[in-house]
Amino acid sequence: MKILLTLAAGALLALPAFAQSAVDYCARARDPARCEARQAALKNCAEQRGAAKRACLEASMPPVDCSKAQNPQTCEAAEKAKKVCAGKTGKDLKTCLRDELPRNKRKKQRSGTAKAAAK
Repeated sequence: MKILLTLAAGALLALPAFAQSAVDYCARARDPARCEARQAALKNCAEQRGAAKRACLEASMPPVDCSKAQNPQTCEAAEKAKKVCAGKTGKDLKTCLRDELPRNKRKKQRSGTAKAAAK
């Protein structure tokens, strides 16, 4: 009984440490404001599942700040592709994103020019 009581007391005392670690994690993030917004969105949408949770998270999250990304042009292209493909799921979403990303468009253009040069 003493062991169980000791474990319960230790768990209760550790709760503030868990809450503090999330704040510290966001303080060290590249974009602390977005990290905090993500944590809040996860907390607000925790009770939902599936498509409802995905919609809740998308509505709760602020847009990505591509100026803080390692490659801003790639980030902007990815955000544009996400907007174009909004509302699609599963294989349709993957196909749409694959077709919309500029890296794949360049490959298609190169293969098209190679075919034209071969003729």
